[in-house]
Amino acid sequence: MRVVRIFTRESGESAIEVRLVPMAGDARPASETFKSGSIFFRETPEGHVQDFHNAPRRQLIFLTSGILELEASDGKRFVCRPGDLIFAEDEQGKGHITRSLRDIRGFVHVAMADDFDVSRWPLADS
Repeated sequence: MRVVRIFTRESGESAIEVRLVPMAGDARPASETFKSGSIFFRETPEGHVQDFHNAPRRQLIFLTSGILELEASDGKRFVCRPGDLIFAEDEQGKGHITRSLRDIRGFVHVAMADDFDVSRWPLADS
């Protein structure tokens, strides 16, 4: 299982990387349990573009429908599809762009505790 991470580098530029969720167990691997906070749901129409913006909070986002393109301030783009997980933590800096490429984009946003740290998780092969 992977998580697309949007974060801010020391330079203030946003960046995108893909991390793998650490799992344990043979028959039904599972991660550790993490603390979370509030949750909300959102739909965004096809064709919607949100120019450079920051994450309003550290949040784990579950994409339930539609096709989303993320663009970091360094120009790197990443396409997300239904079932993808996104961890947005670029609360400062230049921010990122989001584009709804196809269909209505459905999201579940979950605020994550301060100790939720995916930066130590293994990087996925690009």
